[in-house]
Amino acid sequence: GCTTTNRVLQSASPWRPAGNVPIRFWVSFMALPTTKYSPRTIPRFGRLFSTIPVDAQGLIGTSKSTQVIENAYFRWKIWEHLGLPATLSVQFVWYYQHMNDHWDLDHPFERLLVDTAVRPDPSAVAWINPRIQPGEERRVLTGIPGKTGIVYTLDRETGEFLWATPTITQNVVSGIDGATGAVTENAELIFTAVGQQVLACPHASGGKDWEAGAYSPLTNTMYMPLRNVCARMMAEDPDTRTNRLYAIAWRSELAPGYDDVGSVQAISAETGEVVWNHQQRAATMALAATGGGLVFGGDVNGRFRAFDDRTGEVLWEVNLGSPVSGFPITYAVDGRQYVAVSTGYGRFLDLTPELRPSSGNNLFVFALPE
Repeated sequence: GCTTTNRVLQSASPWRPAGNVPIRFWVSFMALPTTKYSPRTIPRFGRLFSTIPVDAQGLIGTSKSTQVIENAYFRWKIWEHLGLPATLSVQFVWYYQHMNDHWDLDHPFERLLVDTAVRPDPSAVAWINPRIQPGEERRVLTGIPGKTGIVYTLDRETGEFLWATPTITQNVVSGIDGATGAVTENAELIFTAVGQQVLACPHASGGKDWEAGAYSPLTNTMYMPLRNVCARMMAEDPDTRTNRLYAIAWRSELAPGYDDVGSVQAISAETGEVVWNHQQRAATMALAATGGGLVFGGDVNGRFRAFDDRTGEVLWEVNLGSPVSGFPITYAVDGRQYVAVSTGYGRFLDLTPELRPSSGNNLFVFALPE
């Protein structure tokens, strides 16, 4: 996630597959001045997947934004993955700028492609496009794409901003224009001098980070692992910085008013309402939703749980001994369903010193009763 952030572009190729259906990409990249950040060109290729009839999403990143379009890796690797000619040209149809990042708050994470009624609840959603007709059906691009923990919902055909709302404590985005989707950053937190210190929320690891959320079409709800963590940040001299990648030093701390680091939130893709919110001391990790009404997920204290996808009730729990750092999956063999997850590295344990899991790297597989 550290090499892709902040901007989403949609491109439509003049090439047409069978059925004369255009193929589209969603591309995320960062726009950073190379005078403050290590100049490098390290594209990151993300997931590509199909929707109806032929849509594709991919994440490509580089910290030298001016090279994104011309970068040979960009051209070759996407086309190679799709089996398309390497000389294929691309035209951008729309783009959306999440923010101008000063705090390492990347926006490279999973987006959800959902066909849904759009009915943002003004009592639950902070920023709403005034042109929305409540209840209208839209093909949206939604989810929590960045570390800020803000849910963004866009029309994936046109890029039109529909609604956005925060989920955890954040102070870097001071506002979003509902009519245009333009984001305003908090000017008080923008670094203007070496040695300047700010309290930025969330922490540079989120909020939301690489730990995947989940979505269930049964409930039209997204499920997100989130953290109530901020950071004391200080701007460093680029020539003498202690951070290998960025000229920023930071120290994590709990968000004001919180004792719990971890959270799992269920958020309606239609209304933006938080349907349920499971708060806990340990930081939460990746999730997986099932067709049986469950959401599986673990935490850095080694607990692996099954939540009821409608109520958030913990229906089952086991202690795996080490941080549940892997991405849970579910699959079936000969009609029997299994759930698998791995353990290993833990995060934010410095904020919960009373929690002392081991660091064993293990793979656990559970089976439903026959």
